[in-house]
Amino acid sequence: MKTLIIISCILFGIFQTVPVKMKVKPEVTQIQQANHVPRLQIYFPKNGQKVRGRYSIYGYTEPNAKLKIQITSAYYEKLVNPQKETISKGKGPINRINRTYPLTANSIGYWELKDIDLTNRNWEEYFTIKALVDGRTATIKVYDDTHPVIID
Repeated sequence: MKTLIIISCILFGIFQTVPVKMKVKPEVTQIQQANHVPRLQIYFPKNGQKVRGRYSIYGYTEPNAKLKIQITSAYYEKLVNPQKETISKGKGPINRINRTYPLTANSIGYWELKDIDLTNRNWEEYFTIKALVDGRTATIKVYDDTHPVIID
């Protein structure tokens, strides 16, 4: 029985065919289109990330491109109930931040907006960060849902 299994493995190995990789040369127009695809991306912070504190926002676009970074936010007020000694979510969302920062990408397309405070005002805050270049937009949304604590 063992001999039959060994012979069948050898025969399977001999008759097994390996696909040959074919090299296909792309056309010149495909290469030119791939090199000129406009790119715009925010690398940090990541979309949907929880934030709290000061951050640098950075990403990539075309080299030496002039871009704008828009940061907007909406928050919920905190509601304090002194009788129960509780803090909860109050009215909202209330618009808070609406700022635009002009930037210029460096020679490889890297851009960075430093020291931006992404901390909630009262209860929960949601931040929308947009990068705009020549009518193209990259958008991410981050949040800070850290709740205040009552200290006796």
